[in-house]
Amino acid sequence: MQGFLLMAGGARGSEGGSEMANKIKDDAAGAAPDQEKVKDPERYIGNLLLPTTILALAGICLVQTFDFPGGGEDVGPAGVPYLWIGFTALFCVMLIIQVILRKMPPDPIPGRIGFVILFAGWLAVYLIAIENIGYYVSTFIFLMVSMYVLTYRNYLIMLAVSVGWLVFAYLVFAQLLFIQLPEGPLFRLLFE
Repeated sequence: MQGFLLMAGGARGSEGGSEMANKIKDDAAGAAPDQEKVKDPERYIGNLLLPTTILALAGICLVQTFDFPGGGEDVGPAGVPYLWIGFTALFCVMLIIQVILRKMPPDPIPGRIGFVILFAGWLAVYLIAIENIGYYVSTFIFLMVSMYVLTYRNYLIMLAVSVGWLVFAYLVFAQLLFIQLPEGPLFRLLFE
């Protein structure tokens, strides 16, 4: 097949044929046209930065669980966070390994990196708010503002997703698993 393509390319003229022949040889050798760009370590910083940041946040969450009561129980209040933190850490480490081995595609052309940093700060504010105003109120605000900032504007769907997640979390954690999520003073005032 390559011989036929070389002959067909050569029949169009010497320049076109040699370009096609070189492309076929490069493809057969496995060389990529932008091989220099792909090996550039700076092209993988975003792929490395995101799982590393999430892994650090998982570490912060792990440290926060040390103060949870009931350490002697089989499944205490820290049981579900340990599962989430463990799976998050596992997947982040897998992503970091894939980046190091260059198994992932390089970062796309840089866009709004300031937005990513701003959103990471918003996530940190959310984590702090969980402790101070409670999981339910802070999660509702976090979900609504996050969807809005990410340019989603169907307010009915935004409200349905936020309320739906809170109802799901309440039913599963508080009612089914008997794990009390941080309620905060506003939630206690409304529901007690």
